[in-house]
Amino acid sequence: MQQVKRLNLGFNLNINIHKEIYSVLKKYWNFESFRPLQEEIITSVLQKKDTLALLPTGGGKSLCFQVPGLVLGGTCLVVSPLIALMNDQVSNLKRKGISAVAISASMSFKEIEIALNNAALGHVQFLYVSPERLQNEAFRKSLSYLPITLIAIDEAHCISQWGYDFRPSYLKIAEVKDYFNQVAMVALTASATKFVVSDIQQKLEFKNPNVFRQSFYRKNLRYVVQYEEDKFSRLLKIIKNIGGSGVVYVRNRKRTQELALQLTKNKISASSYHAGLTFSDRQTIQQNWIDNKTQVICATNAFGMGIDKPDVRFVAHMDLPDSLEAYFQEAGRGGRDGKTAYASLFFTNGDIERLQDNFKTMFPEIEYIKLAYNAICNYYQIAANSGQGLSFEFDLDKVCASYNLRPVLVYNSIKFLEKENYLSYLDAGFEQSKLMMVMGKEDLYNFQIKFSKYEPLIKTVLRNYGGIFENYVFINEKDLAYKVKLPASKVIEYLNLLTKQGVLSYIPQTNLPKIIFLENRINNKHIEINPKNYHTLKERYLERMNAVINYVDNNKVCRNIQLLIYFNEIDYTDCGYCDVCIANRPKDYSTIKSKIVTMIKKNPITIVQLKEKFQQYNLTTFVTAYNDLMDDGIIKESEGLIYKRK
Repeated sequence: MQQVKRLNLGFNLNINIHKEIYSVLKKYWNFESFRPLQEEIITSVLQKKDTLALLPTGGGKSLCFQVPGLVLGGTCLVVSPLIALMNDQVSNLKRKGISAVAISASMSFKEIEIALNNAALGHVQFLYVSPERLQNEAFRKSLSYLPITLIAIDEAHCISQWGYDFRPSYLKIAEVKDYFNQVAMVALTASATKFVVSDIQQKLEFKNPNVFRQSFYRKNLRYVVQYEEDKFSRLLKIIKNIGGSGVVYVRNRKRTQELALQLTKNKISASSYHAGLTFSDRQTIQQNWIDNKTQVICATNAFGMGIDKPDVRFVAHMDLPDSLEAYFQEAGRGGRDGKTAYASLFFTNGDIERLQDNFKTMFPEIEYIKLAYNAICNYYQIAANSGQGLSFEFDLDKVCASYNLRPVLVYNSIKFLEKENYLSYLDAGFEQSKLMMVMGKEDLYNFQIKFSKYEPLIKTVLRNYGGIFENYVFINEKDLAYKVKLPASKVIEYLNLLTKQGVLSYIPQTNLPKIIFLENRINNKHIEINPKNYHTLKERYLERMNAVINYVDNNKVCRNIQLLIYFNEIDYTDCGYCDVCIANRPKDYSTIKSKIVTMIKKNPITIVQLKEKFQQYNLTTFVTAYNDLMDDGIIKESEGLIYKRK
């Protein structure tokens, strides 16, 4: 790799930071102002202070490293655990004219070399890497040649065993700091308890504690927990009464499809979303929902990361989540525009039992994990002391059938093997097909003359994808087929033939998950699944599961207060709107609501007239009932008169 002279990146704090960051915000995002705490976090980062930012879902975490990254210049190194989220952010940055590249475990050596060389030459403003990449000492050293000015750690709770998604690979992040002593680090997460907050800073070796924490209180979000046997009928009522866009979370892929079909039969526009869909299908489904062409997304927890739709009016959970952290993030996708939104969670006693049963399969015995590892290695004929860097399409059912293993236990065994960095598992459709021109421009011109049948396709590729001689670019075979006026199957055939002839390099998207071996195969006797880590993770999972059960069982304490206590906030009051608070409202509340609707049903009246008619009732109760009817869309105000909505 070519080493370049490090840029002079000293940041003169006499420069008007305020003016600089607002200029970047306006230029690239066309925003006039920051969300709460964003400016303070960015200023802290620009003062070269290690910084931890806790911003709930929708709080705008990515801006907290993207803005200072652009102000500082050079390259911002971003560590992120999710390939889909990395690719999404890279695409968004590129659309703004900002150069960004993602390096993940799924990439070939050639792709990585190209990306790092471009970064070393100063051509990459944001370099996204998966934490597994940092396990490799040679890779960490290669980063030392890059003009890195800021290190950002997304989903920072993954570094803590107290966190709900602990990943041991995060523990290597601090070693990157050895090469960049003067570079600040910003860690970001949407949810963390006080133990996790302390652990993050310790594990990342912050010079001084420095935490910016936005309150987890969402005044516009109304939490509702209901014991409900007929969940679908309840969901229909919510959709029809509330209206607007919504997300419905369920546990598995099959249920997303069944639920979307049920809603469609009830004349509600709905789509199914899960990790098994192709990248292009997921993109289409997301965009139709964002553009309000689809009202409801029925999804697994694969949906939501990196998607910023402000006008989501309801988020419903048809199954119990694994943790309150996950629930808070998913529910928090509602009401980002500041208007009223509803977070409904339905459960039965059977759901609680299923959650407890799932706990048993989430933690296969250590010997079973080793057995699963050996079965996977044998299936793909990986010899001892070899296999590092190899990747394979992974058919879970075939592997299990070959060795008489249970799929659910093998799947959860893989999760532990990931945590110990033996291998990495990538869901199907995690990214689009990729393409790069290998042949030089002059040779390519001669090739087109000699083999004219390929010329329309090659010219279309060159016209539509910039930078294709320097980097791999994402492509859509269906779009190419439409532009070239060929069947998609023929386009794919040509791309494969051109790859064999050394004209280009085509990496098609797979419809199966991938297994990537991060280390050479280890002898069964030497496979290490740290018992202490294993039992600690098991205890933490049990604690989080019990917190969910306690949350749905507790109908005495305000839902908002329960969540705030869980996240260690002590300054709170009843929200007044959750199912618990509504149950505790004065008896007059329901009477007033009913009378208001009856009174204005035929003859609209002014608010003054309405108040006069309710003088005998408590004023606070009247105001609360009136506001609830307005928020629920049952009544409306127009030209000074109060109407009942049709």
